[in-house]
Amino acid sequence: MKKLNKVMAALVAMVVSAGATGSIAYANNTEKKESTGSTGAPEAGSSDTDRSDNGEKAYKDETVYVLCNNDASVKNVVVSDWLKNAPALSSISDFSTLTDIVNVKGDETCVMNDQNLDWKANGSDIYYKGKSTKKLPVDVNIEYFLDGEKVTPESIKGKSGHLVIRWTYKNNQKVTKLVNGTNKEIYVPFMAASAAVLNTDKFVNVEVTNGKIISDGERLIVVGIGFPGLGDSLDLGRIDGLDIDIPDSFELSADVTNFEMNTSVTVVSNEIFSQLDVDNTFDIESLKSKIKELSDGADKLTDGTAALYDGIKKLSDGTGDLTSGIDKLLSGSLELKNGAAELDNGAKKLADGAKTLSDSTGKFTSGLGSAKDGSAKLVDGLGQVSSGASQLSDGLSSAKNGSSQFVGGFDKVSAGADALSSGLKDAKAGSDALKAGFAQVDEGAAALKNGAGSLTSGVGSLKEGSSQVKEGTLKLSEGAEALSAGAAQLSESAGKVSDGIGTVKSGADSLTEGIGNAKAGADQLSGGALQLSEGASQLSAGITQAGTSLDTTIAANEQALAALQALYQQSPSQELAVAIGTLQQTIDGQKQISASMSEGGALSAGAAQLESGAAQLSGGLGQLSTGLEAAKNGSAALQSGLGQLNEGGKALAAGASQLSGSTEQLSQGAIELSVGASALDTGIGTLANGSSQLIGGLDSLLNGISKLSSGNTSLNDGLGRLSVGAVDLSGGIGQLSNGAAALDSGLAQLSQGSLTLNGGLGQLSDGAVSLDGGLAQLYGGSTQLSGGAKTLYDSIKLLSSGAGKLSSGSGALYDGIGTLKNGSGALVSGVGQLESGAKELRDGMKKFNDEGISVITGAVNKDLPEIVDELKALRDASREYNSYSGISDSMDGSVKFIYVVDGTK
Repeated sequence: MKKLNKVMAALVAMVVSAGATGSIAYANNTEKKESTGSTGAPEAGSSDTDRSDNGEKAYKDETVYVLCNNDASVKNVVVSDWLKNAPALSSISDFSTLTDIVNVKGDETCVMNDQNLDWKANGSDIYYKGKSTKKLPVDVNIEYFLDGEKVTPESIKGKSGHLVIRWTYKNNQKVTKLVNGTNKEIYVPFMAASAAVLNTDKFVNVEVTNGKIISDGERLIVVGIGFPGLGDSLDLGRIDGLDIDIPDSFELSADVTNFEMNTSVTVVSNEIFSQLDVDNTFDIESLKSKIKELSDGADKLTDGTAALYDGIKKLSDGTGDLTSGIDKLLSGSLELKNGAAELDNGAKKLADGAKTLSDSTGKFTSGLGSAKDGSAKLVDGLGQVSSGASQLSDGLSSAKNGSSQFVGGFDKVSAGADALSSGLKDAKAGSDALKAGFAQVDEGAAALKNGAGSLTSGVGSLKEGSSQVKEGTLKLSEGAEALSAGAAQLSESAGKVSDGIGTVKSGADSLTEGIGNAKAGADQLSGGALQLSEGASQLSAGITQAGTSLDTTIAANEQALAALQALYQQSPSQELAVAIGTLQQTIDGQKQISASMSEGGALSAGAAQLESGAAQLSGGLGQLSTGLEAAKNGSAALQSGLGQLNEGGKALAAGASQLSGSTEQLSQGAIELSVGASALDTGIGTLANGSSQLIGGLDSLLNGISKLSSGNTSLNDGLGRLSVGAVDLSGGIGQLSNGAAALDSGLAQLSQGSLTLNGGLGQLSDGAVSLDGGLAQLYGGSTQLSGGAKTLYDSIKLLSSGAGKLSSGSGALYDGIGTLKNGSGALVSGVGQLESGAKELRDGMKKFNDEGISVITGAVNKDLPEIVDELKALRDASREYNSYSGISDSMDGSVKFIYVVDGTK
């Protein structure tokens, strides 16, 4: 229930002073008319005084004083009527059910005919009072509870404890009105305001329900308010979501010491309802239009927040696939990194082996060149040996002939010996040349052997590097397959991310539209807050004017009090005493209210606070509008960013697809590289086997050359000894003569051996030629081998460089994917928080729309027209109830009730 703390005191003051304020306005208007009125003779039937008609009807202002015991039971009802003679009639016709009617201010008389009164007013106002036993339209009941038990006020005098006092208002006045096309029984609307003054020495910890506490430092003034029967007439509980409790009671609670209670006053009036301007206040269609705009905006905002949540939910679901793909991509990149590192190491070793092979093939080629040169010299030496052998054969033939002739003649032996000596010299020279050729062959064979060793080492390194290349390419193929699988999943996840971003962008579009509608509603609320601020200013000004009017009323009441006191002195009575006491209390209460309405007073301060609060509300709504404008701009920026993010997501999906295709090509290339590496390993194995066979053949060749060189040395030594023997033969020719026969026989055998030697030298010459040709072919092949080895070394250098770059790039790729994985964690966390916030926003917006906007829309479209009709019916019923004791049809009027409840002392 909304407690009207700020305006409660104002309402009480307006009710108490309503009649007096109207009277002052009427009196001021009358004085003005009298001062400006005609001074001519009055017309017949009108005033016979100088007072003139102000154009208004006669008006009956009625105040009903209900004098009650301290338990609220009614003792007496005294009615005071003021007939305002606005038209300045000489005679006023009135109707009244009162008894004991007395003119309390003038000497005008009246003629009573049953309940019809004819006052001889002579243009003046009439003030009279009377008594009544008629049932009151509102009953005021007061209950007392001390420490939770119901008690009577008399029984708790002087007691202490926790006290609760409850004022309950019961409406007894019902009428039937046409409401929304149907006759409906409603209560005549009244506002009841009760006030009591409490001693702060006896009442502490005071609290009120449906009221307000005002303190002047020494006393507490508690004021409560109720609207008996209004809740039943309006029946607001039928409207779903509208929780408004219209009070029909007032309660105070306090801790009391030595309880006593001063007189309390309750004012009951229907004037505020009679003054309702329902016809000009409610523009139903315009309000419906604005509410529809607000409802449509709320619906769009609700849809937008739901779409935003759905998009973020999809994005959140996609992040799981993304992180899974990133994990696989990270694993594959790690394998690729390790495989690339191993490939890099193998490529480096392969490059080292290829360099050794290239260097060794150079030495091998150089050794083969030396062997080729030695074999050429061998061929030349063998030619010389062959020539010497031929000469030896010829010489032996000559020796044989000479020996034959020596046998025949000694002189010819000497010539043959000289020829033999000359031939041996030539044979010795050929043998020396052959020996020198074999030395060169030995050097070439040694170089060939060294080159073969280097070849073997290079082929071994090449085979080891080939194995590493084969293993590295195998791992490269496996890593490329894993990379291809990760890239494919990355491509799929990137597509989902792109779809999620598109959904989020759609939700952001709806959010932007909803914010725009919310801003339009906030602008409308800001206009309403401005009107509220203006109304608060008018309220403050009205309170000031009411305070001024109340001061005038107090002065008029004091004059009336003086008149009653003078009347009492002339004709004392209990009723006059009660009226004087009541009027005195009324004046005291009005002075307290006037003090609160004056500058610095509680009521004036409350109105100022209300005006300030309205201004703050207007400013807050302005800030809200500004904030919504900023939110709108932020939403536009969000849209733009999401647009770019959407394009980026599409580019990511395209790039991921291209990466997937590239990784498939890389995987296929890695497979082909693995196959090539296997073939290279196989070829290098074959090369190693061939090099082993080549080494074996070189060993056999070197052994044969060694034996040939040894035989040549023996031959050279024999020829040397033969030359010495020839010298000895020439020196010992004498002895030769003795053995001529034996020499002839030996020469025959020597000739035969020379023929055999000549044949062997022929074979040796043919072998040397074949060796020279084979070495020439081997030298040509070694040249090609050296070029191929250099090409292989250069290619492996490029392979090693590429493997190094691949290793470096795979490392960078692995680090980048690691960073991507770390970032994906933050992304997943952020998306999770975004999903949670979007869910709360969606649920809150749905609740706001269902429980707030929808209720308001339903109330405006369905219930507000009915409420307006009911308010009109209540206003009409209030205007029709304008008198308690009765009123003439030719008069307007108003009535208020003042219940004065005795204190307990």
